Amino acid sequence: MRIAFGLALICAAALCGQAQAQVRLEAIGDAQDAMNDALFATPNKTTPAPLANLYATAPDLEAQIPAPQFRANALLPLGWNSNANEVNQGGIASGQWRPVGTLSWAAPVGDLPLRATVTGFAETDRYFRASQVDLDKSGGSARLQYVDPGNDQAFSPYFAFAPRWDFSPIFSNQLSARQDFNLGFNKRFNFDGAFRPVGVAGNTSAATVLSFGLTAFVQQRLREPQTSSQAVFVIPSMSYVLSPDWNASLALELLGRWFDRNGFGAANHIYEVQPIATVEYVVPASVFGGEGNAALFGHPAFDLQGSYLKCWSTAPGGGFAQFQAVAALKLGWRF
Repeated sequence: MRIAFGLALICAAALCGQAQAQVRLEAIGDAQDAMNDALFATPNKTTPAPLANLYATAPDLEAQIPAPQFRANALLPLGWNSNANEVNQGGIASGQWRPVGTLSWAAPVGDLPLRATVTGFAETDRYFRASQVDLDKSGGSARLQYVDPGNDQAFSPYFAFAPRWDFSPIFSNQLSARQDFNLGFNKRFNFDGAFRPVGVAGNTSAATVLSFGLTAFVQQRLREPQTSSQAVFVIPSMSYVLSPDWNASLALELLGRWFDRNGFGAANHIYEVQPIATVEYVVPASVFGGEGNAALFGHPAFDLQGSYLKCWSTAPGGGFAQFQAVAALKLGWRF
């Protein structure tokens, strides 16, 4: 009896630890995706941005693509993390280096009011004082979206499939794999410099100074080797063009995630709140001697970003809080 009881306690502790680890892995993965997309979603009219994004206020996200486009982007963020190991108490504060490279392609679907987008990315997370949580990631998405060719502020529903693979450094050993199935919509409201609504048109980005957006979607996440889950995301966002060289944006990610039952029949869930603020400076083309040279160098922009993640979880010890501050170089090329 004592042996059986002891084994039961060991199994319970192992499953509890597994639940904590998954909560943290899912929470920080969603949080970092939100931070990266916030950097790419700034209302920058110069640096080409990836053709898919989490935020409704991302440049031209709801506009139809007149012809197939291909873009390459790089993001080089260097920052500070208050709780790199994502624990309830006593987290490790650490510097962090998180370079990201993306490729994206988008095209209209015949004469239909649909836009197809395919993306791929690779990312490396390195912590100066918490190497035990270093992680490499690769993945992408395939997205089919309704767009109104005559109104880029229209209600824009979409479906996306987004696989991702996690690796130990340096992409040496696959740790997990996941497939996300997302069904949701974008909606935005654009205003000009006098804070008047911008009139209906196929592409209103040139006239837009202030933009409010809402993204909402439901998600089914299949994960191996750990537990699959379902989630609901609600993400309001705002962007403001201060000048041709300066802009700012604000976003709030709200989500709930519910995990399938584990080996003991328990079904954990988490709730997350993450405000993200970003300020960006776009380097003028004149610094490089003209538009041609600036395009060759990827129209560089420099960003400062701050975020706060608060996670509540039913998994014992699974909740945590985390501040992040980031300075990033952003580059983009259009082909």
